[in-house]
Amino acid sequence: MKKLSTLALALLMSSQAFASGQVFYRYGISKLSEDRGGQIFTDTGAAAGKNDDDQGTSLSAGLDLKLMDCPLSNNSLLGEVYVDYNKFSDKRVANAIGQVAGVEPKVNEVTVSQLAVVIAPKYRFELGKFRPWIIPAGLAFLVNSPPSNTTNYLDVGYHAGVGAEYMVLKELSLGADVRYTAGAGDPQLKVKYTSYGAYLGINF
Repeated sequence: MKKLSTLALALLMSSQAFASGQVFYRYGISKLSEDRGGQIFTDTGAAAGKNDDDQGTSLSAGLDLKLMDCPLSNNSLLGEVYVDYNKFSDKRVANAIGQVAGVEPKVNEVTVSQLAVVIAPKYRFELGKFRPWIIPAGLAFLVNSPPSNTTNYLDVGYHAGVGAEYMVLKELSLGADVRYTAGAGDPQLKVKYTSYGAYLGINF
C-alpha cells in the first residue's frame, strides 16, 4: 500500500510539473474514403487519365489551450485549434481550362488537395509524463482544391481524433494520433478521410 501511495504521489507531482499548453507540428498519411477521379476539375472527366489516387501526405500544426481542470479528476479540458493540409493525388491529366474554352484539353499537373481548419474540445488524461487524449467532436472548415463539378470548394464538417503523447523533456513531447474528418456539404467533394500521424509538441 505504501508503495502504491508513493507511486500515485509521484505521478501527481510529475503531472503538475507538466505544462498545460502546447504548440505541435505533425506529419502523417491520409486516406480518402473515395477518390475524386473523373470530375471536371480534377482530370476533365478522365479525358487523359484519372487523377484518382486516394492516399497522400498530411502536414499539420496546432495549438492546445487549457480551458479547465475536470471536476473529480486530475484530467484537463483543452481547446484545440488545428490546421491540416492534405495532398491526396498529383498527376499529369487533362486541364479543365481547355475544356471550358472549347479547345483540346491540355495535359498539366493537377493536385487534389484539402486544407482543414478545426476548432475542437480536447479531453486529456493526465497520467504523469504519459497523456492520452480524445477529441469526440470538432467543427472543421474545409477548403478543397480543385472545386467540385458544381464549382463548390468551401465546406464545413465534423472532426474527431484519438492519440497519446509522452514528455521527453519538460518543454518537449512526442505523440501519435489518428484523426477522422468528414465534410457535410457537396457530396461531389468526397472529403471523408482518415489521417494517421506523429507529432512534436512544444509545451508551455
